[in-house]
Amino acid sequence: MKATRGKWTSGGRSEGRASRVLVVDDVEGIRVALQECLRVNGYEVVSAASGMEALDCLRREQFDLLLTDQAMPGLSGLELTEEAVRIHPNIPVVLLTGHTDVDLARASLRAGASDFITKPINIQELPIVIERNLTRRRLEIARLKEREAQVLFAAIKALASAVDAKDPYTARHSMGVSRLSLALLAALGLAGDERYVLELAAWMHDVGKIGVPDTILTKPAALTEDEVALVRAHPVKGSEIVGQIAELREVATAIRHHHERFDGRGYPDGLAGHAIPLTSRIIAVADAFEAMTADRSYRRGMGIERAVAELQKHRSLQFDPLLVDVFTGDVVPGLRG
Repeated sequence: MKATRGKWTSGGRSEGRASRVLVVDDVEGIRVALQECLRVNGYEVVSAASGMEALDCLRREQFDLLLTDQAMPGLSGLELTEEAVRIHPNIPVVLLTGHTDVDLARASLRAGASDFITKPINIQELPIVIERNLTRRRLEIARLKEREAQVLFAAIKALASAVDAKDPYTARHSMGVSRLSLALLAALGLAGDERYVLELAAWMHDVGKIGVPDTILTKPAALTEDEVALVRAHPVKGSEIVGQIAELREVATAIRHHHERFDGRGYPDGLAGHAIPLTSRIIAVADAFEAMTADRSYRRGMGIERAVAELQKHRSLQFDPLLVDVFTGDVVPGLRG
């Protein structure tokens, strides 16, 4: 099946959509006022009455910005900010505070907030602050297109190759995953910003394995629980490595979540459905297919038809069902030739 051209974005939603904002405040009157202000200004708004409720939203849905109060019972705004940017390193967070405490402002920025607003809130200025932070995120992605990004891309490829070199059976793995990921993106009818982010993330998806001992990566027998835990930590480690570069936060997010499952049973954060970035969902399909069809130290690669059957078997469970259908229907036929 062929996806309709121009129908996809990083969250699987239509182009031209309103930016999605998650508003968090334990005071209902303030929460409703913020919602109405943002909706009038063209934003799609979801609200939560507590930090824990907001965390659940962040695990099940995708948002372009988080607007949260600082002083809330239970999980505070600062604590929510720390958790939010851990799960989604690229999400802008605007913190609401009831006073002009300089130390709190600094703490919010250290926690990962991109901006803060003091109460009482000037409703007329709120959309300006929101758009300023959304624009900053867009510019971070746009910088990948600049000439300097080509030098960075070359360095990233070299680092990814160093990871592949740790295991002769996985040599060129990153290249294969990148090639398949871009083919799937093209079959979806997408290009532009998504392509830059996806290509970088696909090359770097396993960079966190650089800290995993070779004896574990090449072990022919079953791994112990401790060894499995060490390997399963690689998406987080990879995200942390890449996320140190401000322009690559979107890439870091894609790397962190490429082992999430569509049914919410993956790792490291248990994201589900379209809360998983589209780039991560694409890499998951490409990575699984490449892993199944390539030779490893402990087994021979399976044939294309069997790998296709495995993808179909796990659609809607491990993988985005539409991506599986597009991959097997549009990408795989070209591989058979």
